[in-house]
Amino acid sequence: MAKNKPLTTAQKPLTPKADTASAKVAVDDSRRLKEIRKLVEANNQSKIDTNTVICQIYMESHFDPEAGRGKHSARGLMQMQEPAVKQVYKYRKKKELGRMPNQAQTDEAFSAGAAFYASPSIWDEAENIKIGTEYMQYWLDISSSTEEAYKKYRGKSNGVYYRKISDCAKKLDANPNSMDVLRNTLK
Repeated sequence: MAKNKPLTTAQKPLTPKADTASAKVAVDDSRRLKEIRKLVEANNQSKIDTNTVICQIYMESHFDPEAGRGKHSARGLMQMQEPAVKQVYKYRKKKELGRMPNQAQTDEAFSAGAAFYASPSIWDEAENIKIGTEYMQYWLDISSSTEEAYKKYRGKSNGVYYRKISDCAKKLDANPNSMDVLRNTLK
């Protein structure tokens, strides 16, 4: 039987100390904010200002277009849920007709909304912003103020959601490319 040779040990450290120090890497994390801003400017279907919509998107999804996939029923950047999408389709029908749709028209609108919600289009950033802001416009149209619309949107009357988004939007007005504004205001 052959004898095993003893292991030899290295005389030098494997990683020189100079190589273990942390290095700061410059990252422009405002790039995603700029992308979202362009998307909102091109697809906002509401009277809500761009920065408020941006803050709402960050609050809902942290700019992740896949937010909610496989986890819960809210989908995409604006975390749209099926009842909200159906409501948008009914609201479109009401605007088209100039009156409330009858039951058959409502059923047709709800069916179209459900089909959109079930389609890959709900995950498309531009389409998600369109449907989400159109849903917010629905609430604006039946509310006395933007704050009231957000209370109805959230289903909570305390107004915390709107205050957070509104405060964030004011700060973003002053510093439009700052991710820190979003991170620090919407924790």
